[in-house]
Amino acid sequence: MVFRRAGKLRRKLTKLRKGGQGFWTRRTALLGGGAVALGAVGYAALRPQPQRGRRVQVPAGTFRRGNGAEPDTLDPALSSAHWEDTIISDLLVGLLTDDAAGKPIPGMAESWTTSPDGLTWTFKLREALWSDGVSVTAGDFVFGWKRLLDPKTAGPYAYFIHVFKNAQPINTGKMPLDALGARAIDPRTLEITLEHPAPYLPEMLTHVTCYPQPRHVIEAKAKGWAQPGNYVSNGAYILSEWRPNDHITLVKNPRFYDAANVQVERIILTPTVDYNAALRSLRAGELDVQDRLPTQQIGWIRSNMPELLDQVPQLTLDMIVVNHTIKPFDDVRVRRAMNLAINREAITDKIIRAGQVPAYNLVPPGISNYPVNILLDTKAVPLNQRVEEARKLMQAAGYGPDRHVRATYLLRSTTSASRAVAAALQQMLALAWIDITIVANDPQVFYNRIQIHDFELCNPGWGADFDDASTFLDLLKAGNGNNWGVYANPAFDAALAAAQRETDIVKRGQMLAQAERIAMQDQAVMPLYFWVTGNLTRPYIKGWKANALDRHRSRWLSIDEAERRKVLASV
Repeated sequence: MVFRRAGKLRRKLTKLRKGGQGFWTRRTALLGGGAVALGAVGYAALRPQPQRGRRVQVPAGTFRRGNGAEPDTLDPALSSAHWEDTIISDLLVGLLTDDAAGKPIPGMAESWTTSPDGLTWTFKLREALWSDGVSVTAGDFVFGWKRLLDPKTAGPYAYFIHVFKNAQPINTGKMPLDALGARAIDPRTLEITLEHPAPYLPEMLTHVTCYPQPRHVIEAKAKGWAQPGNYVSNGAYILSEWRPNDHITLVKNPRFYDAANVQVERIILTPTVDYNAALRSLRAGELDVQDRLPTQQIGWIRSNMPELLDQVPQLTLDMIVVNHTIKPFDDVRVRRAMNLAINREAITDKIIRAGQVPAYNLVPPGISNYPVNILLDTKAVPLNQRVEEARKLMQAAGYGPDRHVRATYLLRSTTSASRAVAAALQQMLALAWIDITIVANDPQVFYNRIQIHDFELCNPGWGADFDDASTFLDLLKAGNGNNWGVYANPAFDAALAAAQRETDIVKRGQMLAQAERIAMQDQAVMPLYFWVTGNLTRPYIKGWKANALDRHRSRWLSIDEAERRKVLASV
């Protein structure tokens, strides 16, 4: 299944390239001279722009949310993007869930116990129904986890539950699905057996991949189960409508176990890859919340709409990933030259200017139980000296003024901020005789491409799945579905595995830091900057709390309709 899915996407991409002159050739020509030649495209650009003076009518109880990008799927076994999690986590609830501040609280599990050795966890489930009236059982969790791990599913996040007993050999086809260390003792009692103690398991279980999956629907509808009309929920909302590239509508689930406390009746989520257009929609009263802000407008926003902006450090990293299987990026000298040539402070302080922190490592500052900062040794070196060292490394690798490295750099976004950063990187890397041609993609296309390693250089972002350093380090683990650059070092994998077996939380943090040290010595990726939250939220949306994981479940929100009417009357 993995190869068939990848092959299908590869054939589609090849057809687009050869189809000639349509999409790929023409865009590459525009980009060849620099990022400023890019034309801004995207879903939001195709939608009608706000009309001034038009009175916006909003039904009471309707929450209108700008949501990053068009989802590729709403199937938790196949999902990998933040904007998909935003939707799926309003539809489904795991054993634990997030409170308004992004902290884990009981979800489907009312209580749980742990064995003295930390290897066996037993969860007692609350009585709850799927939205079609069928009971949610412990078996729905076990079914979902087995489906995620099944090699036929090709779930990009299957590695996430490799901590479950036998999960990794099951995922690689070496053991049967029934060998998984998870079983339904009875409909309301679930037992999980682990490979090693994992005190962070409650935080893990809030993740989208750990949600239950409705076996009775999936076996009947197969891949079509995650579509309107087929999708059943155990969460606060039901999937009502999905108009691709336009909007998704969710409505309140009357069978949700906590429905009495859910105040928002209806959610309309619009893919907003063009952040400037999204800001215009917000100003025109067409959105209540936008989940990303146009960084070039940060000064204007702070002066004119400060009440909408509540920024806190976010556990998210922006980076350049190189394809380690393609020359010359398999050469550590070339990778180190790239890290040396990048002026991160210029990117954060002069281009983005929204509070981002220059990144010289993988794990964000402030993450829990990780007291060590492992930094690239380039941070303290003046830029001119770094460029000089980068050129020496490139010459040692066989490159120089008369022989440049030439590579394509994929962007995950078509926003003007993304293009501006790419243009700056283009100039920085050129100082080390690395010439990049910039190709921008909509996020959906971008992540599909890098998932099958169809790139030379690319610019993904990664947000923490839970508050732990391993969620960043796992990206570089061999066999990880999100190890886009195919980085491989047995010493790194061994250090990471040893840390995960350690039960002392302080020692574990130090051991994880040793794994990060190995990756940084290998110049495995080029960290760029750590994010701050960038949501723009109208004050009449109550219950929205900025948090480091940037999780905002709609069940905790309410709307002051009188205040909204005043705002809409003034736009």
